Amino acid sequence: MSASKTPATAGPVFRQFDEIPQENVEVGGMEQACYRMVFSADRTDTRGMTVGIATVGPDRPLPRHCHAHSEIYMVLEGDAEVAVDDTVFRLSPGSALFIPGNLEHAVHSSSQARLLFAFAADSYEEVRYVYVETR
Repeated sequence: MSASKTPATAGPVFRQFDEIPQENVEVGGMEQACYRMVFSADRTDTRGMTVGIATVGPDRPLPRHCHAHSEIYMVLEGDAEVAVDDTVFRLSPGSALFIPGNLEHAVHSSSQARLLFAFAADSYEEVRYVYVETR
């Protein structure tokens, strides 16, 4: 008999963005980008997807990092540069980028930008970030 998987959410889950607490990315003792976790099993009654909204700016980038999970970024507001290995993608509202797992990447913006990010994971806690030195 095979092990059973955690069942999917029984029904829809509604979130109001303004009611979701802001969290900060801290790397090397410095606050970097911030985010609001919209759906994640450790915070909501959801399974199968982890989705959040990140805010980056000139003094608050998302430093170079990698993780085993593939990730999607979609720009909602502003313009952002996403460096994946040695390639820089310039994203504007409505553009999206798929990043396979284990590729180093970073997000920067010369002004404030908001990006939706998503992982095929039940919970944000499953996504293990490994930050590398900025170059």
